[in-house]
Amino acid sequence: MFDQLVTFLTETTYKDLPPEVVYQGKRCIIDWVGVTLGGLKHPSSAILINTVEELGGNPQATVLGTSIKTSVVNAALVNGAMSHVLDFDDTHLPALMHPSVPVIPALLAYGEWKSLNGKNFLLSFILGFDIETRISLAMGASHYDAGWHSTATMGRFGAAAGVGKMAGLKRPEMACALGLAGTQASGIRKVFGTMTKSFHPGKAAADGLLSVLLAQKGYTSPMNILEGDKGLASLLSSDFNPLRGLEGLRKSFMVMGVTFKPFASCLYTHPAIDGVIHLRNEHRLRPEDVDTIQCRVSKFCMDAACKPNPQTGLEGKFSTPYCIAIALIEGKAGEDLFQDMMTRNPSIKAVMRKVRVEERKELKEEQAEITIRLRNGKSLKYKVEHPLGDPKNPLSDQALEEKARILLRSVLSKERVDSLLKKLWAFESIENVGELAWVVTKAKGRR
Repeated sequence: MFDQLVTFLTETTYKDLPPEVVYQGKRCIIDWVGVTLGGLKHPSSAILINTVEELGGNPQATVLGTSIKTSVVNAALVNGAMSHVLDFDDTHLPALMHPSVPVIPALLAYGEWKSLNGKNFLLSFILGFDIETRISLAMGASHYDAGWHSTATMGRFGAAAGVGKMAGLKRPEMACALGLAGTQASGIRKVFGTMTKSFHPGKAAADGLLSVLLAQKGYTSPMNILEGDKGLASLLSSDFNPLRGLEGLRKSFMVMGVTFKPFASCLYTHPAIDGVIHLRNEHRLRPEDVDTIQCRVSKFCMDAACKPNPQTGLEGKFSTPYCIAIALIEGKAGEDLFQDMMTRNPSIKAVMRKVRVEERKELKEEQAEITIRLRNGKSLKYKVEHPLGDPKNPLSDQALEEKARILLRSVLSKERVDSLLKKLWAFESIENVGELAWVVTKAKGRR
């Protein structure tokens, strides 16, 4: 499998990308920029920014939304973490990971440093996305189920593959870069609900980029880090299957299976949120009308996203009861509803006490069954097959752009938002991807 992926990575050109794949890549970039700048004011971002300023480094790439330039590795680290701290970034459900956040920050840092163009960036992003998700698919659910965070472990492959393509690595150097990325694979799900979860894709972006810089200079690694005795697959998976990862290679691109989040929480909470909003709107429900809410969810939702009593906004993103409560009260689940103070809101806590969540093994990760029993004795039921944002129920361009605008307004003027989005929709025409950083330099609240 590994050899086939390296061949695909090194041989594929921009001309091999169908127009719809390029277009989807631009949608990913727009979504990423929104969630990254939306995460700029989070306390964890300030900690990372202050730390890289203390460490110093050659001024090679920009910390997005600021006038700070630091080393490409540190820029990738900070931008990668900022892009995931809201947990509002895109996902790939079959691969059990957030694919854009390890790859785009690494590409942006390297592309700004080397003054590379938008077409190079888009090709590198789409291929990096393909490599990481295909390897994650091959690793199987056992990898995630054991407690590994696939965005961190597999994201390093995406970052290394993308930057390696951007840098024009030949086959031997590319294999070594991926080997270096693979030996650094780490990140565990125990950190969910804390700042460390967003550190994962930042570190994956930085490590993947560093792997390419070392491989360029002749640093060696096994030529197949993934397979064989003591390879990564044998260590981190109990159901590794190359055929899962190779299915459709060269015929379809994994970026077409991306989910864009309309709700600022763990993807596993989205079917429940979507279902409650549907019933709320259809029946004009008010919290005081409701006696109980029963929610049946999938295994991974129960495992990763059912914190019963969240104390912070980050924990709320991994609490299905909390997400159900805000969905019923507000009819939405935007970032403003995941602030620390909201978890102490008496109205939200009162609704949470009405919620019962249980696992149903037959339910897929994109499904949920909602039963709301009203105080008048009536029961309302709804089953979500594909929540809003899923590839089979996608966000429109208008909805995707509006999500980005809402997030960007907190740090940019309307004029800058308009200018930025215009550039992003025409990303293939950008001569130097550093323009993206320049447009958003000196965002409100940062020097």
